[in-house]
Amino acid sequence: MVTADNFTMLPPSHPYYPEGVLLSEEFIGNTWSVPTLILTFATGCALLLFVTFVAVRHANPALKPPDQWKVLWFVLTGSIHVFFEGYFVYNHSRMPSMQDFFGQLWKEYALSDSRYMSSDSLVLCTESLTVLTWGPLSLLTAVLITRQSQFRHPVQALVSTGHFYGNLIYYSTCLYEGFALGKRYYRPEPYYFWWYFVLMNTFWLVIPAICLSNSISASANAFAVADKVNDGPEKKRT
Repeated sequence: MVTADNFTMLPPSHPYYPEGVLLSEEFIGNTWSVPTLILTFATGCALLLFVTFVAVRHANPALKPPDQWKVLWFVLTGSIHVFFEGYFVYNHSRMPSMQDFFGQLWKEYALSDSRYMSSDSLVLCTESLTVLTWGPLSLLTAVLITRQSQFRHPVQALVSTGHFYGNLIYYSTCLYEGFALGKRYYRPEPYYFWWYFVLMNTFWLVIPAICLSNSISASANAFAVADKVNDGPEKKRT
């Protein structure tokens, strides 16, 4: 007779949820600690922002502080799109076994969204479009702001709308499947949902909303001035 004592409970082959989710490749555990991964990534971002700030101050000393921080934002988000997310798009089919820095960082983030470990079609297509469009356009926006180009606000509005809309789609699909269908891609520990999934992605809702509002106001003011200029001669003739 077979009893429960005859069996040994085996640990799961990977830490991702929902339990039993199929990964695109065999999972290999990270060798870097979580604090080391996060600190290294934060240090890299800080260095990028510092170099960008120095370069912008040198290129356009008259640029106002609100525009300076927008340049920092677009350089940072553009670099993340092109390099970090570009890494995912290129290596999506072998992400669970990647052991370099970006690979281990993605495996850590995927504890809040396992779709990044299974080549999920929605995530892959969204990230691909982000890498090819919003990444380069974000860097272009930073250049246009620095040069105070007349094309700055149209491009800034376009990119910010793309960021805001794309992140809403990302949030809503995951949350719908989680709360309506009971298929949750994040681990049950609150840390992964609130810190990784919610907080880390909120930046791409709040800051684009601010930038979009700024561009709408600037465009409205520009049209108001243009209307006054066009109406001026007619009013004088009357």
